[in-house]
Amino acid sequence: MTTPATPSWLPAALLLANYPDIAALEVAAYAIFQRDWANSPVFRGDEVRIHRRPHLANPTRWNTYWHCVTEGEPEQARTTPIADRLERVPWSRPVIENETDVAAGIKVWANNRGRNQHVCVWLEPQNYLVVLKIAYDHFVLKTTYCPEPRRRMQLQRDYNAWKKTGRAF
Repeated sequence: MTTPATPSWLPAALLLANYPDIAALEVAAYAIFQRDWANSPVFRGDEVRIHRRPHLANPTRWNTYWHCVTEGEPEQARTTPIADRLERVPWSRPVIENETDVAAGIKVWANNRGRNQHVCVWLEPQNYLVVLKIAYDHFVLKTTYCPEPRRRMQLQRDYNAWKKTGRAF
């Protein structure tokens, strides 16, 4: 099986091996996130915004950033960043900005989670998912992560079901 080519627009991932520890990786990832999200990218004509207020579990970090690099419920329990999420922080904005690059293996569809409607932007060959919440006149970056195999299968089913509807969002 061949490894899919990495799109030219996708920056290199950060690698934990290049840092003394996960704390140093986290500092580097946060600096990149702040740089990349200093202004809002546009997705299908509307801004993608982030929440810059402090996160409940880590008040020194922006809420959206910390939500992207951690997992767990309740929010206060999100105290430890996850290495593979930190390593891929440089990918969030470019994936959003290149969401029409189907040759790169990007799949885009909408889904509902509770009363919220989200857009999934999945760079499937690199197994990287960006989730955007649909708001009135903009989008909000909700989270980013590399889905586990079971979740990947569910994402593929969701995408296939969405495609069958023929709907656009």
